[in-house]
Amino acid sequence: MVSVRLHGVSPIAGTDVDALLTNLGARTVVIVGVSANVAIPSAVFDAVNLGYQVVVPRDAIAGVPLEYTDVLIRNSLSLCATIVTTDDVLAVWEKHTG
Repeated sequence: MVSVRLHGVSPIAGTDVDALLTNLGARTVVIVGVSANVAIPSAVFDAVNLGYQVVVPRDAIAGVPLEYTDVLIRNSLSLCATIVTTDDVLAVWEKHTG
């Protein structure tokens, strides 16, 4: 599936992501990628505001400077998302698909 974003900084707001996830029965989203400076917090907060449980693998997001990502996780994202590692996510997925 592809969701197109025509404007803004969030990969969720202004797109059909919520409708797609709702139709799939998703209740949890895993947010990964760049940039921890803008897109990651926007995605996390939008997903939380839409009622999803949000999981952020700390080793699967990046921003600049490098130290900023740790500060963002500790002081903002951890307040509304579950912070894990990619190994944690893979273990859960393997448990449910194996």
